[in-house]
Amino acid sequence: MAIQGSSLLLTVVLIAIILISLSVHEFAHAFIANLFGDPTAKHEGRLTINPAAHWDPIGTTILVVLIALNTLGLATLPIFGWGKPVPINESNFENPRWHGLQTAIAGPMSNFIFALLLALVLKFTHLPDVGVGMLVIAISINLFLMFFNLLPIPPLDGSRILRLFMSERLYYALASNPLFLFAAIFLVIGFLGNYLLSATEYLTRLFLSI
Repeated sequence: MAIQGSSLLLTVVLIAIILISLSVHEFAHAFIANLFGDPTAKHEGRLTINPAAHWDPIGTTILVVLIALNTLGLATLPIFGWGKPVPINESNFENPRWHGLQTAIAGPMSNFIFALLLALVLKFTHLPDVGVGMLVIAISINLFLMFFNLLPIPPLDGSRILRLFMSERLYYALASNPLFLFAAIFLVIGFLGNYLLSATEYLTRLFLSI
């Protein structure tokens, strides 16, 4: 099967955008954790936006392979994956629950801010059509990452809000159960997937109208 140059370019662009977006997300976790007194991520070299530092051997590899297979037309598969989780030692926080929540929410908020900055670049620069298209894709991906990670499913970032209203034992029991995580994500995506995409599309249009 011949691979068109445009498909190959799209593959490279999408992979680059997602790796950078994941790196911004994980860097934000590490930065805020360090700000609140936990240098664990910093000591492990995670206080950086270098994608290599945030590459999960399983999650990120699967993500990149699935993107390549789909965009090159070699397969039609659901795309999923994850970045390497940032190590957080909440015992270093003065207020573990509150600072833990802020550290978690920093990830999705960093994607929101990144998308906003890209929208401002579009507004105040004159890029060729290819460059505009790349930035629009990047904005959409970052906004989707924000919405997805705010879902209240342990251990996604949004679940830290639920943690304020349940026992530590119950929260960590849910967060450490991979079967619960995958079942919950597939159920939520099944029922809310279209709403997540609609919210992403709406906010993307709003950002592009700035």
